[in-house]
Amino acid sequence: MKTALIALLALIVGVFLARALWVDKPEPVDPVHVMVTQLKTHAIIEHERGVAVWYRACPDVVGIDPQMFVAWPAKLSYELELNDVTIERTGTVLKVRTQAIHVDEPAVPTDYMDYLSTTPLFNFSNEQQLLNEEIGKASGLARYLTAYFLLRDKSLTKDFSDELEQLVRRLAGALAVPVTKVEVEIADSKPQLPKLPSIALCSGSFASANGLPFAKLEDTHTVPIRFDPARTENRPAGIASVYGRAGK
Repeated sequence: MKTALIALLALIVGVFLARALWVDKPEPVDPVHVMVTQLKTHAIIEHERGVAVWYRACPDVVGIDPQMFVAWPAKLSYELELNDVTIERTGTVLKVRTQAIHVDEPAVPTDYMDYLSTTPLFNFSNEQQLLNEEIGKASGLARYLTAYFLLRDKSLTKDFSDELEQLVRRLAGALAVPVTKVEVEIADSKPQLPKLPSIALCSGSFASANGLPFAKLEDTHTVPIRFDPARTENRPAGIASVYGRAGK
C-alpha cells in the first residue's frame, strides 16, 4: 500500500512537471496594448467653442432700406476619434499619435436669436420675412466659423492634446505603468472653409464673432476678414467631454 501511494504521488508530480515544461505558457499581457485597446474601443473626445455673432444688415427692398441689428449665439463642436490611436513606449515616456480633429454640425439655438429693426415708413418690406431670411443664414455662418476656428485657433488642438494626455495618464495609473512624460501628436487638420454666406451688411459695418470682425461688405459682396480666434475678447471657455461609443 505504501509503495502504491508513493508511486501515485510520483505520477502526480510528474504530470505537473510535464505541464510546466511542455505546455505553452500564456504570453504576459502588455499594458500598453491594453491602453490602446481601451482607447480604440471606448473613447471619443469632444470640445466646444461658444461664439456670439452680431451684425447690422441693410437688406435691399423696394423703397428705403431698413436697418436690422441681428445677434445670436452658437456652439461650435469638434471631435477626435481614437479608433486609430497608437502608443509607443520608451522607458517611462509614452508617445501618443492620433488622426486629425474634425468638425461636427454647429448648434444655433434660434430661440435665443435677437434683433432690432428700424423700419422706415416708405418701403414695402415684410419685417418677419426679412428676419426669417437672416435666421436662414445663421447655420451657414456657424459652419464657416466652425471650420475657421479649427484652421486658426491653435488653442483648440492644445485642449484636445491636454485632454488625451490626462486620459492616457489615468489608464497608465490604473495599469501600474510608470510614466514621467506623455507626448501627444495629433495629425494636422486642414479643413476646407465653406463659402461665406452672403449677408446684406450695412455700408461700413462688419459681422463680428466674439467682438472681432470676420466679414465685411465690399462692392455688394460679403468678403471674409482674417482674424485670430485666440484673441476674441471674453471668449467662452471650451467644454470637453470624453465618452464611450456605446453612449454616443
